[in-house]
Amino acid sequence: MQNLENTNVLTRGESGVIAGVCSGLAAHYGLRKNGLRLAFLLTSFFFIIPTFVYIVLWLVLPKYPSVEAMRRNLRRKAQLRKSVGSE
Repeated sequence: MQNLENTNVLTRGESGVIAGVCSGLAAHYGLRKNGLRLAFLLTSFFFIIPTFVYIVLWLVLPKYPSVEAMRRNLRRKAQLRKSVGSE
């Protein structure tokens, strides 16, 4: 069974240029924000599908993590502080 403490929630990013979709995807998958934005712009010039995908993700993804995800994140940060402080 998967450990729920290590789950990463896919949300829109906090530092978004338009809606934060590229920022959220980059944070979730460990990519560079500007690289993902550039890839989106380049593919949008040649194809219309990335624009539709961006709009759908903008509507579907929550802006902030759910309450449970925020609790897990705060617990994880508290545990990290304890482990760093005890060293």
